[in-house]
Amino acid sequence: MRSLWRTLLQNHPHDSICGCSIDAVHDVDMAPRFARVRNDGEALAARLARELAPFGNASVVWSTVPWERDAVVVLDGTPTRVRCAALGTAPARRAAGPPVASPEDGVIENESLRVEVALDGSFVVIDRLSGARSGPHGALLDEGDRGDEYTYSYAGPTLGSRDLTGTRRTTVSGDRAKVTVEFVLRLPAGLRDDRLARTPELVTCAVRAEVSLDAGARRVDVRLVVDNQARDHRLRVLCETGTRSLTHVAGAAFAWLERETRVAPRPGWIEQPTAERAVHDLVAVEGATRGLAVGVDGLREYAVLHDGRSIAITLLRAVGFLSRGDLPERKGHAGPALATPSAQCIGEREYRYCVVPLEGEMTLPRAAREIREWLAPPWIGRGDETAHSFYAVEGDAVIQPSALRAGPDGATVARLFNPSREPASATLRFARRVLDARAVDLREGELGLGNTGLDSVRTAAPPDLVDGVVAIRLAPYEIGTYLVRFT
Repeated sequence: MRSLWRTLLQNHPHDSICGCSIDAVHDVDMAPRFARVRNDGEALAARLARELAPFGNASVVWSTVPWERDAVVVLDGTPTRVRCAALGTAPARRAAGPPVASPEDGVIENESLRVEVALDGSFVVIDRLSGARSGPHGALLDEGDRGDEYTYSYAGPTLGSRDLTGTRRTTVSGDRAKVTVEFVLRLPAGLRDDRLARTPELVTCAVRAEVSLDAGARRVDVRLVVDNQARDHRLRVLCETGTRSLTHVAGAAFAWLERETRVAPRPGWIEQPTAERAVHDLVAVEGATRGLAVGVDGLREYAVLHDGRSIAITLLRAVGFLSRGDLPERKGHAGPALATPSAQCIGEREYRYCVVPLEGEMTLPRAAREIREWLAPPWIGRGDETAHSFYAVEGDAVIQPSALRAGPDGATVARLFNPSREPASATLRFARRVLDARAVDLREGELGLGNTGLDSVRTAAPPDLVDGVVAIRLAPYEIGTYLVRFT
């Protein structure tokens, strides 16, 4: 595991990980490292799952989130709703609950949500209890881009998928309903020779949008496949929030950052700030009574537009230069003036996101859990037919797990964090009775690691131990790391 982390960190110099590098760095160095981490990581996870699962040959469902949940997995070739144990295994059999349905073409439903998908791939979500409508979501917006890898620079005209007519297919398989829409975007091939606008020559970019709804889910999952054949453009997907707000929330690695929706100019800056910002896992806009959270998988740029009414997620930026010195948005170069043809992102690419309407009991912490479950799907393995939970986090839904691993001298390291601006508490239950637990800093009790330059390093509040269960309290935006020993 540590070897895989070291390999992954080799891809994290600031220019490399944010896509501001030459083709050789990305294609020759970074891509093989990512592939190695994924392939070896999946093999390691499969081996550890076999070693940890109690002996048996029955089908079991593995879940890595530390709370119980319902989820849909493919069981004997059919998507099936199952009950998952908190970080552990449970028998792989269908859980009780209403099925999904499709009352008409382009419409899918479960017990909570109704989704209506248009011929252009956009969709609205209707709460079946309140009747509230959310959307439309999923419209594609395409703008010319005369910029470089560092800076977007607009070039017209703007095009998109609204009101296109594609082919639509609705399917229901077990506990998953899906609407697939296929259409073609006809986009300018690139920029004119003067780079001030897009060429009138058009190319076809095939798009397949798969909008799916699982039994028991309070979110709508979307998979997009785009065959990009155009150069010098930015492609984004738009989701309408149904509200306005002066601020919004963006998920970071250990915090939900509250940001101003309107971006104020900064006099004297070489490059003015823009609405485009970084995101880790979710973006949310909350109004007085409703809002929207969008979960992303590997998509790292977003913008909140129109005073909070729209969330735009960047799918791709196709550019041909590391840096250019002729952009109106920036004075001079940001790096070497090198061509980067691979950064035009030609070819087929796949994207995933999900939408969670915010209303009533579906608060941001609950939506964040929906998104966390979507990002960590369970899988089928082998074991005995008894449910086994190795680790459970109970209490305030806002508290998120970060790590659980072997620590020094036979201890176990548990790390959690509070991403919100309010204090939160939780209890940690393990399969074995806890003998002792104490808070440590990020060195996890190995004091020889790192050079902090400080006489003391702050930790979270000491945990309480009650009947073999660990109770923790986390201040706003606090990371808590605990060394746990068992009887």
